[in-house]
Amino acid sequence: MSQNFISLDFGSGQISGVLTVYDEETGTCRVRHAARGICPAVSACYILDFKAAVSAVNRLLENLSEYATFTPTVSVGLRGDFLSFSRVSGCLSVEGRNHIITQRDMRSALDNAVPSNLDENLEVVDLRPQTFTLDGKTRTQSPLGLASLFLEVDAFLSVGLSTHLTNLNRVLTAAGYEDFEAVPTVLALCESLVKPEEKKAGVLLLDIGASNSSAALFHKGLLEDAREMSFGADIILQEVAEVLQNDLDGARQALRNYSYGDDEILDDVLDEAARNLLRKIQTELRQSLSYVKYAPAQAVLTGGGANLAVKYAAKNVLNLRRARIAEHDDLTADSKDLLAPQYTSALSLALYSQKHGGHILTPSMHGKTAGFFDRMLAKLGLN
Repeated sequence: MSQNFISLDFGSGQISGVLTVYDEETGTCRVRHAARGICPAVSACYILDFKAAVSAVNRLLENLSEYATFTPTVSVGLRGDFLSFSRVSGCLSVEGRNHIITQRDMRSALDNAVPSNLDENLEVVDLRPQTFTLDGKTRTQSPLGLASLFLEVDAFLSVGLSTHLTNLNRVLTAAGYEDFEAVPTVLALCESLVKPEEKKAGVLLLDIGASNSSAALFHKGLLEDAREMSFGADIILQEVAEVLQNDLDGARQALRNYSYGDDEILDDVLDEAARNLLRKIQTELRQSLSYVKYAPAQAVLTGGGANLAVKYAAKNVLNLRRARIAEHDDLTADSKDLLAPQYTSALSLALYSQKHGGHILTPSMHGKTAGFFDRMLAKLGLN
């Protein structure tokens, strides 16, 4: 059986989307269509103009839906500094001797990981179990069917300001999609672009957009921290514009068809501007105790601002042994253009939705919802 997935990535003044078809029997994903739309009404997932945003989303969804053979599942990537992340833990004492852990026990432990004092202005958008511990000793990825008296879970929690989530929900609803899945884009990128051996060794993912960036840190295979930053590659663009004595649009046009290495003087300008961007990212990252404690030796770069100058700057400023620019070059697509770097985030969202599913945004959702966790555990194969 085949399933159609449409995923939307809200960038800086633009929206990107892809249509993928997932074959459940073979477990393969094929990219059927991709499209982008200019939309000054959005910046990351901040809605700046409701009607204009609805119109832009409508056009993009209609474009993509023409290529869908079945009603698609729509997923939306969440990005922006209205999101925050943390590692949390929950536990459950079970009654009875040699109690066998059930899905309900796992859900209860996960439910208890959500802080009871969570601010009423915040909404849970993702709660990902990382490891379970049985009786304080045995760690496992799946305790289902095992005997235990005390179940603990370490999880990674993502929350967002409910006002911005409500605005996004209203835009998608007005565009005719009341039931859509939402997931932090940085988590989807971690899932599809970072290799298991990199996570185990310790790695930093950097998603660099025009006016916003995201970071995620892994240590010994576990997601330690993630962060949203309200700046990006426009810092480089501004410095290039100053050197060229041009405005931002002129600088953007000059760099559009430029290949790093073509001009030594411009390369020097790009190198210094990229280092300034990475210094600012480093300052932001150092606010995280996890980053200070587990400073990585390698990085995976993605996003529209991930280029050679940024790669070299990342190695230099962050003192990395290795950095690479990641793309989806292993997917099957109807055209190579569908795998272009500008669709990397949307493709990661599609893959994430196919594997796990996301959170269904509803205005009344807050804190804990059994149905949300049931669905997540089912996607993880733990039911």
